[in-house]
Amino acid sequence: MKTTEHNEKWNLIAKHLANECSEIENIELNNWINENIENEIEFSEIKNDWEILNLNNTMKEINVDNAWDKLKNRIEEDKNIITMNDKRTEFRLPVYMKYAAFFIMLLGIGFLTSKVYKNVVSGKMLEYVASNNSVNEIVLNDGTKVYFNNNSKLSYPAQFSSDARKVKLTGEAFFDVAKNPDKPFIIEVQNTDIKVLGTSFNVNSNLPDHQVEVFVETGIVQVTKKNGEEKSVVIYPGDKVTVTKNQINQTKNSDENIIAWKTKTLVFKEESLKNVIHDLNKVYNSNISCNDQSILDLRFTSTFKNQDIDSILSIICLAFDLKIEELDNQITIVSNTN
Repeated sequence: MKTTEHNEKWNLIAKHLANECSEIENIELNNWINENIENEIEFSEIKNDWEILNLNNTMKEINVDNAWDKLKNRIEEDKNIITMNDKRTEFRLPVYMKYAAFFIMLLGIGFLTSKVYKNVVSGKMLEYVASNNSVNEIVLNDGTKVYFNNNSKLSYPAQFSSDARKVKLTGEAFFDVAKNPDKPFIIEVQNTDIKVLGTSFNVNSNLPDHQVEVFVETGIVQVTKKNGEEKSVVIYPGDKVTVTKNQINQTKNSDENIIAWKTKTLVFKEESLKNVIHDLNKVYNSNISCNDQSILDLRFTSTFKNQDIDSILSIICLAFDLKIEELDNQITIVSNTN
């Protein structure tokens, strides 16, 4: 990409990350991202850099005006670009332009492209922490896509080693691993190693007693328990493994909502309201409760696709003549006759 075109793309990405893009600009950016895997990886890395710097919250700590001045001086040295007057006397830059200038300056001096910047920030390992109430997605430098549930964290190297792709997970994430038979992808989570060559699967360590759950959607996965006597199992699409302190339990998955936090599709077939509430709390990071056992025992059948929690609760209450009571962030389901 030519320098001017590249800088324009950085401006557009910065504008997007600063939530200042128009609808047309967002479409333009999405089209560029979807052109090829290289663009997708580049965007993901820029987004990671943005979040590492936390520019929106640390503006006072970063002299972006000074970064712009340095960038402007470099531009003025280019004979093909008209010399610019001091920006402070001519116009006021939008916030996203200052951020873009800062990133372009880093790119120009070789920080981002060489990964030196990332290593300076956090040593040899990078860390991505998912925010609340949304599915967060990143693309690793091998093309692997990782989708994070709330409050999950991934530690990974800026560059994978020549013989393996090793990462460390805390929380829950869905992995769509890029195929590479010569370099296995290994996830370390609590007392468990998960090894794959190219597949898609879900890993959940948000369970009691340090349990780890692995569900395979496509491909083949090897799960190894490291504590005590080491034991490994190989699981296939539709299989689920639960690793405890003492054993590995392998079963066929019967939970249709096991990755609903990612797909936002919930399927209930004669399910107890107790289990329905459990799934809603997990998928929407909500705090719903019910203390009436007769209500918890009710059976519910329905399918929801990309519906908000309020709509779902309204349907449940209408079906069983119930109502909700809200106090702060707590939602309680009670009988409508109360």
